[in-house]
Amino acid sequence: MFRTDIATIKRIPRTEIEGETIWGEEETIYKNIPCHLSVKSLSPINQTQSTAEVIHSFKLFYDTKLGLTIAPNDKVYVTTQQGQEYELVAGQSKKYALTTQTSCDLTKKV
Repeated sequence: MFRTDIATIKRIPRTEIEGETIWGEEETIYKNIPCHLSVKSLSPINQTQSTAEVIHSFKLFYDTKLGLTIAPNDKVYVTTQQGQEYELVAGQSKKYALTTQTSCDLTKKV
């Protein structure tokens, strides 16, 4: 699989102090990861009176040998080979022998 896209992963650290959750500043965990972002249309266009809605599935593929751990709710910023920029939120990851696949939800397309 070609990995011609580039991803940056950011995480907001969380600390528990006396039963209270304290959120820190967003930190870059991984930068310039060679990857492939797959965008798939899940359903036909859902037409309403004024707008059409298309539901997409986003999957991020990267080399398992990199040893990365992308956790659910990490922010994933991807720039495709064509220059498109996506801001995603990571879901569950599945590791295979050669590639790791992380499901993502779109936050916004820049």
